[in-house]
Amino acid sequence: MLKTVKSQTSPFFSIVIPTLNEEKFLPKLLADLEKQTFKNFEVIHVDGKSDDSTCVKAADFSQKITLQTVISLKRNVSHQRNTGGKFARGQWVVFMDADNRLKRSFLSQLAIKLETNSDTEIFTCLIDNKHTSVVMKNLLDLSNLIMVATAKVRPFAAGALIGIKREKLKHIQFDCDAKMSEDHLFVEEAVKNGCKYRVFTQPRYSFSMRRFEKEGSVKVIVAYVRSGAILLAGPRFERFLPEYPMMGGSDYNEDKALRGFLPSMRDIISSTTKRQQKQMRVIISRLQQLINDI
Repeated sequence: MLKTVKSQTSPFFSIVIPTLNEEKFLPKLLADLEKQTFKNFEVIHVDGKSDDSTCVKAADFSQKITLQTVISLKRNVSHQRNTGGKFARGQWVVFMDADNRLKRSFLSQLAIKLETNSDTEIFTCLIDNKHTSVVMKNLLDLSNLIMVATAKVRPFAAGALIGIKREKLKHIQFDCDAKMSEDHLFVEEAVKNGCKYRVFTQPRYSFSMRRFEKEGSVKVIVAYVRSGAILLAGPRFERFLPEYPMMGGSDYNEDKALRGFLPSMRDIISSTTKRQQKQMRVIISRLQQLINDI
């Protein structure tokens, strides 16, 4: 572990960031955190033995913010998040992806939201859809809509940002065997254990679209649209197996994840109101048309 300066008092936020070869993205997020108007936080950086200079880049911020780097013995995002949670000292543990970007007022606004909604025990925030690509904007609109629509019936959250009260981590952990949807499973488990879940419409965060650039935007979007269209079509979805674009590493249990993916997504969509399903259909239809025009 790379030791760095620690605050003497317990912080309000413990921000856990798992990384693996994130030398290009992590410094940008850490720079955003350095500029936050709200300063009562610590950063727990959990690295999966990166082959690049991720840890060196993180160390550059050790005198600027309260930060410590922990080296994980296992390259697994769920394991790394769980490890970070064990080192956290804050009232709230906020799991973030290394490619997130935050406005200067993000933590300040978030702290106000949590104080105003004092019964909250686990939460996520919506994603900023101000993206240059019309396709990406529609995709993010759909994701945000699903998170809001299902918040009270079948929690759905993006793993890029999930916050939870630290004491809850004694009983709730990320599933290290889940190849996909480990973020949704984490939130579901918390709610099953009685945690009050909220989706905050503000503040919003953004993240890199590199996954789409790496996989090919059309390929990834088609997979999402195909999945959504099948699920919204009704019971006939069992006849199809939609592609899932982000499959993860060799530590994951692929068969288990694939068996659970479709039923989980079907239940999430079917739990929304007819009006919300109509909105989803409109966005998916719009995405499909955009793809056809590419």
